[in-house]
Amino acid sequence: MELIIDPDVKAVAEFMQSRMPAAKLVSVASAIAALAPILWGNYGTEAIDALRLISLPLDSAGDRHIQRDARQLIPEMASAGDGFAAAGS
Repeated sequence: MELIIDPDVKAVAEFMQSRMPAAKLVSVASAIAALAPILWGNYGTEAIDALRLISLPLDSAGDRHIQRDARQLIPEMASAGDGFAAAGS
């Protein structure tokens, strides 16, 4: 799964985050949404998807996630003789 944000939405969000306190972000965004038809209603509109969650094909998802053997992650356990090697084999 991959979450994709519209580039224009991302640019506005980054601008807002860099210019005002976090406590004001939601209030300002709500105020802008309410004012948008008054400020820009005479322009045509273009539909956007602010956020999209897409499912990746199985073959490309495998390229992004590689499950490694636990013994590679924790080599000291594999040589500790605590049964890890027997359980992992």
